[in-house]
Amino acid sequence: MEKITLTIPNMKSMHCQMTVKTAVNAMGASVKSTVPANAVIELPKGITREDVIQTIEKAGYKVINEIL
Repeated sequence: MEKITLTIPNMKSMHCQMTVKTAVNAMGASVKSTVPANAVIELPKGITREDVIQTIEKAGYKVINEIL
């Protein structure tokens, strides 16, 4: 499984982190850790980085930077 780190500047509070985690987990990916403005996500086979970014943005959080 591939792990990615995404920068999500408006994901600062615990509530925001939980919202992102819930959305990503619901799509079948796995959030391994969150800290204000960053999330480490594990992608299972069949789910792409772009899928995760779209899911996070649909939850209301802009992804501005991708760190491989």
